[in-house]
Amino acid sequence: MWSSYSARHAAQLIGLPESAVRSCVRAGIIGGADLPVRLSFRDLSALRTLKALVAGGVPLARARRQLSELVRRMPTGTSLAELPLEARDGHVWMRGDAAPLVGQLPLPFTPASPPPPGELRDLPARPVEPPAPAPALTADDWFERALALEESEPPAAIDAYRRSLRLRPDCVEAWINVGRLHAENGEPDAATECFSTAVKLDPGDATAVYNLGVVAQDAGREQDAIYLYSRALELDPGLAEAHYNLATLFDQSGDSRAAIRHINEYRKLTR
Repeated sequence: MWSSYSARHAAQLIGLPESAVRSCVRAGIIGGADLPVRLSFRDLSALRTLKALVAGGVPLARARRQLSELVRRMPTGTSLAELPLEARDGHVWMRGDAAPLVGQLPLPFTPASPPPPGELRDLPARPVEPPAPAPALTADDWFERALALEESEPPAAIDAYRRSLRLRPDCVEAWINVGRLHAENGEPDAATECFSTAVKLDPGDATAVYNLGVVAQDAGREQDAIYLYSRALELDPGLAEAHYNLATLFDQSGDSRAAIRHINEYRKLTR
């Protein structure tokens, strides 16, 4: 029986993108800070909990953030798998509780008190004016709406970004954001198309190049991922996540010297 698992092996067993597993390691939900990353059976159970929450309607980014906050509050040695967590209204809740689990969860609904009984009266008649036509939304309006919807309704956010891009197709930030949502939704082809478009519009955008590396790594194209991460670091030497992902790739390939070099750079940047 396996006693430890790499991020890739864990992703294959649980059915999550490898990038999601790596982000959980960086968020402190599972594993530790040392390389090579070795996950325990307890870590796999925590990932199963995460997957069940996502399947229940909690957006991946929100589930990861709320679980990370929860782990910081838990006693040492306690596992997420030991807690009766459930997805409710797009958030993480403790099963059976009427109170929210962590800070930003919705409060239970309390119905308003009914109005006191009294005599019914008609409203005074008044002329009805037709509503003024609503002004058309601009590209910026759709972009801001997409940002607001990202955490609560990712599909609606994708639609809003697409509407913004119809009005302003050269907006690199919108292409990157909608690509990230596609990637988190398990749509690598759509994500690649978006990130590639962003790179064509701005070849110097390190984030778009880095995100192409994440998609390549998730697809098992290690050499492509190494090239893209290295290129992203040429464009932005402060991109800590690129160092971290390169460290995992070099560790998997047996190049311990390169792995140690990149994990040390990652620690310097995130210290």
